[in-house]
Amino acid sequence: MARDSSDAPLFEGYAPLAGTWDEFFTPDAAPHPHAVSVVEHLERLGRREFRARQRLADVTFLRGGITFSVYSDRRGAERIFPFDLIPRVIDASAWERVERGLTQRVQALNAFLSD
Repeated sequence: MARDSSDAPLFEGYAPLAGTWDEFFTPDAAPHPHAVSVVEHLERLGRREFRARQRLADVTFLRGGITFSVYSDRRGAERIFPFDLIPRVIDASAWERVERGLTQRVQALNAFLSD
């Protein structure tokens, strides 16, 4: 009996784009060490549950007014602010560099505002 693709693991059939950095997977489609636990959790959810959670997030954003308009669009409909349920995962050493840069910039902005 063939499995319904809506019940498939989330990343089944996924292949990283050649020549680009993929924050979750190596070029041979193995999860990076820093992303293994997140990939495993998302895989356990499956596609059906992931889509249900994305719809819930979209409805929540729409009801909460987290929307925007494209004024050049004649349809005039409010659009839901884009929100990706898949987190950005970076390893600790990369985060340390980002954190140092953010801390430096926040301190610089605070000094500017205090001036």
